[in-house]
Amino acid sequence: MSVPSDDPIAQRVAHAQAVAAARGLALTTLRRQVYTLVAASERPIGAYDLLAALEPERGRVPPTTVYRALDFLVEHGFVHRIESKNAFIACCDVDHPHQGQFLICEACGETIEIPGGELARQLAGSAPAHGFEVHRQVVELSGLCAACQHGQR
Repeated sequence: MSVPSDDPIAQRVAHAQAVAAARGLALTTLRRQVYTLVAASERPIGAYDLLAALEPERGRVPPTTVYRALDFLVEHGFVHRIESKNAFIACCDVDHPHQGQFLICEACGETIEIPGGELARQLAGSAPAHGFEVHRQVVELSGLCAACQHGQR
């Protein structure tokens, strides 16, 4: 299937494939399909929504198969897991591994990844002073986006 080069989703997928190849990672057909669906979603998307979206093309896919693809994509920084929604969103910068910080609208579900390298370092750096070992860091800010604040959605 040929995709126009001005298609932003196709560009994101092509870029993710190039990053994976440069890192020596295999972006298999299923992983690429899952990444494409996550990247195309306007909101964080759950695993069972991904299963439903894959079914017309792949037939019935076991949930564990999709979860393994998502685990790979999260582990290698292609997507982030939105903990509070048990859903996934494409990373805004797959070139540079980082901790994601997110603004999540309670009304419409819009989720925006915001830069926050300094915040991530501060949070991780303060933990050892309290004898705490950080295994995972999640920062999700919940509220209303500008459009929902002004009744535009």
